[in-house]
Amino acid sequence: MSVEHTLLAVLSYWPSTGYDIKSEFEHKAASLYWGMSYGSIYPKLRKLEEEGFIFTLDQEEDGRRKKLYELTPKGWEELENWLLISPAYPVVKDELFMKMSTWHDDLDSTILIGHLRKRRGETEDILGFVKEWPSNGISFVSKFSALAIRFAEIRLEAEIKWIDEAIHALQTNDLPEGQDLNGNVDKILTRRRKAIKENKEK
Repeated sequence: MSVEHTLLAVLSYWPSTGYDIKSEFEHKAASLYWGMSYGSIYPKLRKLEEEGFIFTLDQEEDGRRKKLYELTPKGWEELENWLLISPAYPVVKDELFMKMSTWHDDLDSTILIGHLRKRRGETEDILGFVKEWPSNGISFVSKFSALAIRFAEIRLEAEIKWIDEAIHALQTNDLPEGQDLNGNVDKILTRRRKAIKENKEK
């Protein structure tokens, strides 16, 4: 999903200022849909305007002038052509999973439990937002968008369930069986301990 198409999608809701667009990328559940830095918004808006996909409108509100961005006919056509293309499978970047995949027996498992508990609190916070989202009295949520929000809710609930199971497994030392055909666990620990010993001897 390109930044440009994401911006066209947001502008399809209603003509928006840069600040309005920024707000769409900063609410609690935004990371479930897209990730974008605020700094990349204005250069992309300029590019879309130069290429004829959007145009600007001046609006006065409370004595202040605001610049709104709106889709051109070309912009609507580009957005709808993009909607018809089958989406790519999402690329997941999850630091917690990367850390868990490289955790080992020489590390204190209570630290990993702490990571999981922190994640659980963050997930619960986002889940609360997601549950209220379709009826919060503020947001525009179409019936199609509500289907996507329901998926987000199920996904977050599943994550909390998994975290609880993972914490219990770590606390009771009842971890699932892994697969180590080449004895990697012992090799990793041996290499690590050797490196630490050499460093101490310097």
